Amino acid sequence: MGKRSLKKIIIFLFIILLATSNLVFAEAKEDTIYILPLKEEITKASSRYVDQAIKEAEDLGASHLIVDLDTYGGLVDGAEEIKNSLLDSSLSTTCYINSKAESAGVLISLSCDHIYMSPRGTIGSAETIPNTEKVLSMWKSLLRNTAQVQGRDPEIFEAMADSQMDIPGISPKGSLLNLTAKEAEDLKASDGTAKDLDDLIKTLGFQSYSKVYASEDWATKFAKSISKQWVSSILIVLAFVGLVVELLMPGFGVPGIISLVSFALFFGSNLMVGNASWISLICFMVGAVLIVVELFIPGFGLPGIAGITLSIIGLATSMASLQQALTSIVIAIVVTSGVIYLIFKFGLNSRTFSNITLTTAIKGTSGPDKKVDDAKIKIGDRGKTLTMLRPYGFIEINGIKFDASSESTFIDKDRTVEVIKLHGNTIIVKEI
Repeated sequence: MGKRSLKKIIIFLFIILLATSNLVFAEAKEDTIYILPLKEEITKASSRYVDQAIKEAEDLGASHLIVDLDTYGGLVDGAEEIKNSLLDSSLSTTCYINSKAESAGVLISLSCDHIYMSPRGTIGSAETIPNTEKVLSMWKSLLRNTAQVQGRDPEIFEAMADSQMDIPGISPKGSLLNLTAKEAEDLKASDGTAKDLDDLIKTLGFQSYSKVYASEDWATKFAKSISKQWVSSILIVLAFVGLVVELLMPGFGVPGIISLVSFALFFGSNLMVGNASWISLICFMVGAVLIVVELFIPGFGLPGIAGITLSIIGLATSMASLQQALTSIVIAIVVTSGVIYLIFKFGLNSRTFSNITLTTAIKGTSGPDKKVDDAKIKIGDRGKTLTMLRPYGFIEINGIKFDASSESTFIDKDRTVEVIKLHGNTIIVKEI
């Protein structure tokens, strides 16, 4: 091999090495942009999700974190926890208001180092509910302090929360401030407008980058869906109604199963997302035990009162807010009261109640569908209880099994009873 050929090979290898080095260098310079989508009602679950996402971004060595925000707001304490997580993070952060940052979303956006908005974005309307002087004062101080820390005009953000503030030419007294993307940029409440995330990333000065999106596991997503106010309200209603129907009916059937499943989903989801604590669950379980004890004691005494009180405390402290809890519990009580009224009015001889109750363990010469008129039952007839009447259960008269209701208090099994009233297909008895 001649010197000229050797020289060509060396030059060729040098070119390849240089190209490879440039490629490696280019890859090494690629920035990781961590995208944190936050497009939901702000709850304590949201704050846990954001905190975990920030830690993941820091572990990845992300160059920048972008909160992709679109929310009508939510809980003040959830927003405050998110604010603290963002301010405490070592990452450079930007909030991209994809559509709206209302209520709690204002504090979250303000907690980021930069705020950019889509052309259709809005920010504002951050009035608290309830809008008491104490709550509003605390909320305004949070907005004011965060604005000062981030070098933004505190009055602009306070006016989003307090309709009594008067900023001439910007926010007249009597209305909450809500800004469009252009208005926010003009007032320096935001740093600019970007049509999408890629446009935003380039505006921030990143040319070679890769995006990593925060994600939740299916269990957390399911728990967050179940713990929403309207879902929790439905679960409490189903749990209450199922429990009442089960207590008024002999045996153990579908209502009891529905009640157990509803309570399990309610407490399980709220524990997972951080709304409930184990203390809440213990309060409820102790209360439930006391209520069961009361069921086997004639009259209404201390166990019943304590049980109801502890159960309500357990439920109320397991939801995102006291207002949500009270609303859900009141709805459940109203619906359950209506069901109790219907049960006492029409009795349990209907085919629907019979079909959902497991009664095969009770022996008798006839099924519970036997009608009062067919059996020639009359006031004054006597028989015995086949099950406990609480107040509904089964009795036997003249060798035939019937649904019956006690006059007032519970009647134990194998007690002698007398028919005192016939109401449609319902037999009302008293203990002899």
